[in-house]
Order: sequence, then structure tokens, then C-alpha cells
Amino acid sequence: MGVKSWLFYEELLDDTIITSVENNFGIVFPSDYKKCVEMYNGGYPNPNCFDMDNGEQGILNDLLSFIDSDLNIMMFYNFAEESSIDGLVPFARDPFGNLLCFDYRLNKTSPQVIFFDHEEAGEEAVIPVCSTFTELLDGLYSIK
Repeated sequence: MGVKSWLFYEELLDDTIITSVENNFGIVFPSDYKKCVEMYNGGYPNPNCFDMDNGEQGILNDLLSFIDSDLNIMMFYNFAEESSIDGLVPFARDPFGNLLCFDYRLNKTSPQVIFFDHEEAGEEAVIPVCSTFTELLDGLYSIK
């Protein structure tokens, strides 16, 4: 189905913010993600459900904001870093405190999308979702 609309987003007027965050994290975000964030920073997609490789359903509540003073991508990155799994970079969250992350552990230029379950530890917390950010957005659907 894919995203039909975005709600409550702020357009990034200064794209150097993304570059600054990339430099801080030591990564390069996928270009499809950067294009989306430039338009829909902090946005809530509609529809917002996705399937994980383990058969469970997830909800993409919102993209992490690059400019919100309280709940921004830097704050969530620091939280994910405390999980002791290097190479995970959060970019979105669900309504329950879990994160969608880019997994740079196997591929530094084309990271996989994973679901990070904050109630689990180590590799048990990492659930594969899909290969690319575009694949994630294209696969979003409404709850049936």
C-alpha cells in the first residue's frame, strides 16, 4: 500500500542539519531517508503498520525529529548506544518506546532496517524488518 500522507511534520529548511548529525554519528544516512526527512521531519505516516521478519506486526508512529529540542534523533541515538549494540542508528519509533533503526553492522553504505525492542537485551532486541527505507515505506498498511 505505502504512505498516503504525513501528519504533524516540519520541513527541514537547513539540510546541513542532516550532515551534522551524520558526522556526529560517523555514518551516512541512505539517500531515500534523507529526502523523506527533508520534507517530513518528525512526521507521522498514514498508514503506519508494517510486518517484521518474525511474523509480528509493528507500528511506525513517527520519524525522529532533527530539530525538536527535547525528543530529537541525538537523544534517541544516545539511548540506543546504551544498548551496547554498536552500529544501530534509530530513525523512527513506535508508540510503545521501541525504535526502528538502520543497522550498519553488515553494510556501512546500505543499512538494513531493524526493529529494536527496548524490553529485550542484546541480539534478542533486534528484529529484521526489511532491506531499505523505501521498502519500509512502500510496505506500510492500515490495521485490518
